[in-house]
Amino acid sequence: MRGAACHRTSRYAPTVVIGKGLARRQTVRRLALATAVVDLIGVVSLIIFFAVGGGPFGFLNDVTNGMVGVLSMALAWLWVSDRSARWSRVGIAAATAGAVVMVIGSILIIFDITGWYLAGLVSGLGSALIGIWLLIANRLHRNMPGLPRWLIMLGVTTAIFMIIGLLVIPGVVTGIDDPQLAPWYVNAGLLNWMGTYCLYPAWCLSLSRRHGG
Repeated sequence: MRGAACHRTSRYAPTVVIGKGLARRQTVRRLALATAVVDLIGVVSLIIFFAVGGGPFGFLNDVTNGMVGVLSMALAWLWVSDRSARWSRVGIAAATAGAVVMVIGSILIIFDITGWYLAGLVSGLGSALIGIWLLIANRLHRNMPGLPRWLIMLGVTTAIFMIIGLLVIPGVVTGIDDPQLAPWYVNAGLLNWMGTYCLYPAWCLSLSRRHGG
C-alpha cells in the first residue's frame, strides 16, 4: 500500500511541477501585459495633457506612473531565475525600492507637496532603480529557452536608458524644483523617461507574447 502511494506520488509530482510552472508563466505574461498597457496609458495621457493644456490627464499620468512602479515590482518578484541567488536578490531589492520611490513621486505631485519638476525627479529615480532590476533580470535570463536574443538585448537597452535616471540623485537630495536651477546632468537624467515611456512598454509587450506559452 505504501509503495503504491509512493508510486502515485512520483507519477503525479512532475505534473504538479509543470502545472505550477505554466501558471507562473501565465502570471508573468499577464503582469508584463498589464505593465505595458498602464505605461502606454500614461504616455497617451501625458501627450493629451500637453496638447489640451490641462484637464484630468495630468492626474491620470501621475497615477499611472505609480502603478507602473507597483506592477514592475510584482513582475520582478515573479520573473526571476533563482530567487536565492545573490544577483536575483539585488535585482528584486532594486525593483522594490524603485516601486516605492515611484509611488512617492506620484504622491508628491498629486497632493501638491512639491512641483512637477521635483516630483518628476523622484519618479525618474524610481524608474532608474527598476532599470537596475531589468538589467540584472535580462542578464540572468539570457540563456533561458524560448526567449530570443533580441528580446534580451531590448531589455538590456531599455535598462540602460532607465538607469540614466540615477543622474537625478543630486537634484532629489537637494530638493531642486526648478529645471533652470538644476545642473545639466540632473536635467540629462530625465532622459531616462525615454526608456520608461518608449522602450519599457515595448519590452513588456514582447515578454508577454514570448513568455505565455
